[in-house]
Amino acid sequence: MKPDFEKRLIQTLEELNAKVDALIQVVAISSRREKILKGKTKTDQIVILSDLGISKKLVALIVGSTPGAVSARLSQLKAKKRGAEEAKEVEEKSEVNESEQRR
Repeated sequence: MKPDFEKRLIQTLEELNAKVDALIQVVAISSRREKILKGKTKTDQIVILSDLGISKKLVALIVGSTPGAVSARLSQLKAKKRGAEEAKEVEEKSEVNESEQRR
């Protein structure tokens, strides 16, 4: 085989593999969608599906949104979590300082 042909063949197989993986994820989630996502908010659904390793594009398809909206929501949640962690650190440092001042 020629090197160019082999390169294209490998690339095509990798693309096909990615599509098959995506299809497997969709089928797996679809079959258990009611159990996993029932009664959850769209945000909770996005988090659950994202935590399962599903791409933003597929998450959007499953929850009825766009990949951009899914990405934005995940970014907002990450920033909110980071802010809460920073606030907790500040509070802990403040408590340590107060404790040291009482001694």
